[in-house]
Amino acid sequence: MLVEFSVENYRSFKERQTLSMVASKKKTGQNSNSFPMPNVKSLRLLTSAVVYGPNASGKSNLVRAIQTMRQIVLESATGMQLGSRWNIEPFRLNADCQNKPSCFEIIFIEDNIRYQYGFSLDQERVYEEWLIAYPKGRAQTWFERNYCSEEQDYDWYFGPGLKGEKERIKGFVRPNSLFLSHAAQNNHIQLGKIFTWFRYKLKLIPASLDYLYKFTALKCAKDKNFLEKIFKLIKGADIGISTLDIEQQTIDGYVKKVPDEIQEDLKNNINKIIKTIDKNRINDNSSELESVITYPQVLALYKMNDSDQTIAFDLEDESDGTQRLFEMGGYWIDALDNGEILIIDELDRSLNSELSTYLIKEFNDKAANQNNAQLIVTTHDTTFLDREIFNQDQVWLMQKDSNNSTKLYSLLDFKIREDESLQKGYLKGRYGAMPFVSGLDSYDSYKTRKH
Repeated sequence: MLVEFSVENYRSFKERQTLSMVASKKKTGQNSNSFPMPNVKSLRLLTSAVVYGPNASGKSNLVRAIQTMRQIVLESATGMQLGSRWNIEPFRLNADCQNKPSCFEIIFIEDNIRYQYGFSLDQERVYEEWLIAYPKGRAQTWFERNYCSEEQDYDWYFGPGLKGEKERIKGFVRPNSLFLSHAAQNNHIQLGKIFTWFRYKLKLIPASLDYLYKFTALKCAKDKNFLEKIFKLIKGADIGISTLDIEQQTIDGYVKKVPDEIQEDLKNNINKIIKTIDKNRINDNSSELESVITYPQVLALYKMNDSDQTIAFDLEDESDGTQRLFEMGGYWIDALDNGEILIIDELDRSLNSELSTYLIKEFNDKAANQNNAQLIVTTHDTTFLDREIFNQDQVWLMQKDSNNSTKLYSLLDFKIREDESLQKGYLKGRYGAMPFVSGLDSYDSYKTRKH
């Protein structure tokens, strides 16, 4: 469960900005689209949140910041060598910021324990790293490290709440790596749970969707129950598909789909790759190669209008919306089944408004979301600014200030009547973060004067 995420001095973020998933206390009764925070009866966490803002306001940078923090946690122990550099970009429009580290901090709950973990670093060095745990509702500093520039070494602190090996693991930590990551690599029980949360509970989908089909198709091919859930999701969108099926297609079937002029080259290249991977199993016989290499082909079955028979269509022949629903549906269901945090950049680039709304409501539906999964999306689609989809505390806005730095703020900062349309208020500029381009306004004025 995500409580909040903060970032400072990273790309378009100069000052510390925080996205909170804590529900507002202003709502009467049991706050809709939220669930109780474990061990904190007075607080609730949101099931979903949406971030709005004009182009270049920093929406994708927010997703990228979370992705960067996750990547550093997962790769610093095994993917980085001494002297390797992280792809960290500080705020570039201020000279002082360019010489300061970027900072990332996240507060989350796993196994009913709240954790507050963060670090600051530049491309070459980690300057600070800290972990505070709340196993009994009270703060316990489990570990902390701070770089001392004068001594060119780290000051370390390990609290009594952190058990197991510490000093031996500390010896593995490089200037550009995290203690948390090395502890997980060395099977530290307490810290391994936190590392596992980053790996399996925090899922991000960037604006590019090239790999989504493969994820969902493979999950469906391996698990028939998962395929049934995908079909139930698609059926709920009332697209007209009777059912879904999976066939293991040979490589020959794939090759025949590409243009004739590149089929031979493609098959030859595949031959070379497979021979390199497994020389003992694959010989020069291309038919044997085709029988070994397969991929899942998704079929959409429709009922004939003059009989009870069904006819199969390749999912690739379906509309873009149906294909996107299938692709995104795999991640949706996986998150709902496992209580994950799903973060999607530019949701409106993936699905139309009707399908997006349908999927968002799955997270807000207590019957569908029984494991307290959470959804965070960035978008330009103002049709989501509907109180039946998002409450005021679920809406976040972004815009650049006079220093061209991103500011992130909640719609709760504004006094809005219960009967006021959030969409109309946003489009009229009452909340800032306007999605319009001033140059187009000037062009419209020019046309009006001309005619």
